[in-house]
Amino acid sequence: MISRTVQTLVGYCRCILQVPLVTFGSVGDFGFRQQLSQLTLVFKLDLGSEFRLKLRPSDQRLHNQPVQYIPELGSLIKMATVPEPKRKTCSYSFHREPLTSLIELGSLVTSDQLKGFVGQFGDILTLLKTVVDPVPLQTLLQFHDPELRCFTFQDYQLAPTLEEYSILLGVPIQHQVPFLDVPKEVDFRIIARALRLSVKEVCDNWKPSGGVAGLPLKFLLRIARDEAEKENWEVFHAQLAAMIYGIVLFPSMPNFIDHAAISIFIGGNPVPTLLVDTYYAIHSRHGKGGAIRCCLPLLLRWFISLLPASGPFMDTQSTLKWTQRVMSLTSYDIRWQSYRMDVRNVIMSCGEFRNVPLVGTKGCINYNPVLSLRQLGFVIKGRPLEAEVAESVYFEKQSDLTRLEQIGTAWRSVGVKDGSVLGKKFAIAMPNYTDWVKKRVETLLLPYDRMEPLQEQPPLVLADSVPAEHYKQALMESRRLREKEQDTQMELYKAKADRLHLAHQLREVQGEDASRARSKKRSYEEMESMLDAEHRECSRLQKAEANYQKKIRDLEKKLRDKDIQLKKEIDLRQTSEDYLGGEVLELRRQLKEKITPLPECSECTLLIDQCHYLKTLIPEDRLS
Repeated sequence: MISRTVQTLVGYCRCILQVPLVTFGSVGDFGFRQQLSQLTLVFKLDLGSEFRLKLRPSDQRLHNQPVQYIPELGSLIKMATVPEPKRKTCSYSFHREPLTSLIELGSLVTSDQLKGFVGQFGDILTLLKTVVDPVPLQTLLQFHDPELRCFTFQDYQLAPTLEEYSILLGVPIQHQVPFLDVPKEVDFRIIARALRLSVKEVCDNWKPSGGVAGLPLKFLLRIARDEAEKENWEVFHAQLAAMIYGIVLFPSMPNFIDHAAISIFIGGNPVPTLLVDTYYAIHSRHGKGGAIRCCLPLLLRWFISLLPASGPFMDTQSTLKWTQRVMSLTSYDIRWQSYRMDVRNVIMSCGEFRNVPLVGTKGCINYNPVLSLRQLGFVIKGRPLEAEVAESVYFEKQSDLTRLEQIGTAWRSVGVKDGSVLGKKFAIAMPNYTDWVKKRVETLLLPYDRMEPLQEQPPLVLADSVPAEHYKQALMESRRLREKEQDTQMELYKAKADRLHLAHQLREVQGEDASRARSKKRSYEEMESMLDAEHRECSRLQKAEANYQKKIRDLEKKLRDKDIQLKKEIDLRQTSEDYLGGEVLELRRQLKEKITPLPECSECTLLIDQCHYLKTLIPEDRLS
């Protein structure tokens, strides 16, 4: 307590007369030892009187004895120990539906299938299995700064970003118009295709619930179990991912996957909607308390990823409350840019908006990426411009359709900045920004009492002077480093010269070899072209031979068919001839039986004679 009081006192003096801050040693009985350099503290009292207190580390008495108690100093310390006012806190609830059945289905995804599942749908199985601890989230929301859309702490600010959510979820951000609203008319064919169901199954089970329409969880659970038993893993994965979207990522009604979640699942660009649902849920409940409905596992994972993963912060889990541990953190303790992926491009604006407007499942709100650059590894150079952090969007979804359309148009022109604009990657904040945050804390107030930092902090500002022996030592070290740098430069120059000489020799040795290699290369190319031509000709001949073989086989088949047909006709003709021959024989036999010799007739003989006579009377030319 005394140490914090002295720090407050020194800060007070610095604000009055710009006295440099230093690091103190032991503190007790309103006295302290100054360990670094000579320090002059000038205290200004309410009555206008001033006194000076000089501390000299060269004075051995100062190192062995505490400074004598000074009444005026005690009065000022007493003023500094007045309790700091705190902001009002609210109680929030973070209810989640039981996920036992869904987790059991998720466990059916084998390790061999996991990579493909994550590549297609993102790391949503991790979010499904994440146990949401309400205490860190309860603590985080007490620091919410509604005007700036961020969380403001003692000397730093945190705010989730599109890039961070994309990395944590394992889903890239598509620079296109994100989800705006559910279609006015339900297209059951698109939904059935996405969920690998029949249109009839979707139509029969599509139901309303609490003002929204969608599919019951129990229906999809039953269908997914059947697909898993049949080992239709592609269908099973799609249905499992859709259920996680509706229950974990975009929760709406208990045990229900609404139309909005299904539409976002089909669109394949969930990151902007996840971020806006987080901001809108927190902002709409700020100062009121109540239930926070958004993707809680993702918000918790984001917050934990920025906190220290080892050291005193983790060692005091069982001895200090979450509020105390968070209040002990400074900007020096935060794990800036703690993600595996290196962020190079940052979405900073959209269309005519100087910040980023977002459309969620419930409402619309903007967020300010300029406050989160340090989280992405960039320098925060100073306080942001008013236009960059001004509230540009905040309304319930159905209350302003014109504004909703304007946001959709703005997302067609995404403003992305990279290192050429944001500067080199160096996760620090300049004093102008830090001072601005501290002044904002004085206005906004903190929700809990300040705590001593658990981890050792670096000195804020160095002293004006250093001991002579330290200066001489630093001077000698600087001279030694300069000499070493000169030697290194000379070695580098020699190495470059040797390299050039060796390269020249190599070119001379390889001169003839290069021309020979070029000629060989040409001959190789010619041979390769010839081989290619022969290969093409061979392929053509093989194709022609195959065609001819096919034609021959077709002709042989036709000849065989024709021979069979002729044989059938010959057999039929032979049968017919045999039958007709038998009939002829039978007719001849019958004819022989019926033929009788003609009786002799005198009249016939007479007529024949008359005919012969008449024939003699007719001229021969007439007969011919």
